[in-house]
Amino acid sequence: MSEPRYCSLLWKHISNEPLGHIRTCCIARERVSDNEGKEFTLGSTSIKEIFHSDYYKNIRQEIREGKLPKNCEPCWQDEANGNISKRQQYNEYANQRYGKIDYQKEPDMPADLQLTLSNTCNLKCRSCNPHNSSKWVKEAEDRGMPYVKETVEVDLLDLNNSKFWTEMDEWLPHITQLEIMGGEPFYMKEFKTFVDNIIERGVAKNIHLNTCTNGTFANKKFLKKLTDNFASIGFNVSIDAAIGKRFEYLRHGADWNEVSENLDYFHHLNETRQASIGISHTITAMNIHYLAEFHKEFQKRWPTFKIYHNIARYPTWYNPSVFPEEIKKQIVKPLNRSANSFDEGLQKELDGIIKFVMTPRTETTVPFGNKPTDTVEAEIEWRWTLFKSQILAGDKYRKEDFKVAFPELYQILKYHFIYHQEEQKMKEDPYYGTMEMGKVI
Repeated sequence: MSEPRYCSLLWKHISNEPLGHIRTCCIARERVSDNEGKEFTLGSTSIKEIFHSDYYKNIRQEIREGKLPKNCEPCWQDEANGNISKRQQYNEYANQRYGKIDYQKEPDMPADLQLTLSNTCNLKCRSCNPHNSSKWVKEAEDRGMPYVKETVEVDLLDLNNSKFWTEMDEWLPHITQLEIMGGEPFYMKEFKTFVDNIIERGVAKNIHLNTCTNGTFANKKFLKKLTDNFASIGFNVSIDAAIGKRFEYLRHGADWNEVSENLDYFHHLNETRQASIGISHTITAMNIHYLAEFHKEFQKRWPTFKIYHNIARYPTWYNPSVFPEEIKKQIVKPLNRSANSFDEGLQKELDGIIKFVMTPRTETTVPFGNKPTDTVEAEIEWRWTLFKSQILAGDKYRKEDFKVAFPELYQILKYHFIYHQEEQKMKEDPYYGTMEMGKVI
């Protein structure tokens, strides 16, 4: 039997999606379901029932037996590539966060909740979708982009019927770690309502509150309410580029100058230890070439921020390994040790990211579908076609220009991404690059 790769999150944590569906963590492959395959939601099912479900029990037992559950595949991939996985990150601080965990026993109630109250957001990031951003819905419908329009029996935000709210006194006293996701938490009224609810119940002082933000809001009055009432406050600012034109292309609707000013304020909070603030950088095919530039800019302007890397696996055509094999060395060249003087810890992370990108696509790609034509090779070609066509379609709708925002990347791609030819294909075939239902999520 292999040595068990224990994960503190499986014993202490629950994560949910905007409508209330559950995953063991935000990067888990599967939603948590009952024995009949019906997916749990926070509106219809109590947190205790979810945490004591056979799904959770079975996956914990697989870990005990030294198995590598498919549900946890993103972490196994990161660790195989030499990257620090989410599992390893949380295990490093598990004793500090939760106290000693007995992995041989079944836990009673979660102490750590990663909560998405809604998908309400003020931006349309290129790597996002209608599932996670309300701003994306109109564009997706205007462009004919299929996405899964789901409904649930009981809405998570139904204060009178949702078990999340009606049974709050059962689970809230056990929570010591609370992370609020989005959408954009500082933009959504639900977050403020939830915070007031926790404070009124008198348990905020026991909770370490974390959240994420796209950096477009710095409500000092609300931030003071948080720092005055909770045990501690921390948040990650999600930033995917550090140069104005690239940042604004990737984070449509944001203004780099405004966000930079907010980062100055957040950096002050971080330096003075009023809050613990880091930077979350989602690595995509669009920004992988500029990752070293990103770190140099932050080291110069906001040096106390810790930067966390998150490799985008969805949409699949935005994965940083989507490029044709023959140009991958050029794509990652700025990350090489010879090109930088980063400290060993950061360079080791970059080495792992290089390894991830350079792994041949034939070794990492899984076909979508079971027809004879659904081959690995066809899937690779389809993803590359989507990468090109979705950039063009997005540029046309948003009146933006990939070539202007990413000139260095385009120079590498230009013989594989011949702009005028792709534009002609779109004119001749309105369905060119159209996504099939089910592939979006």
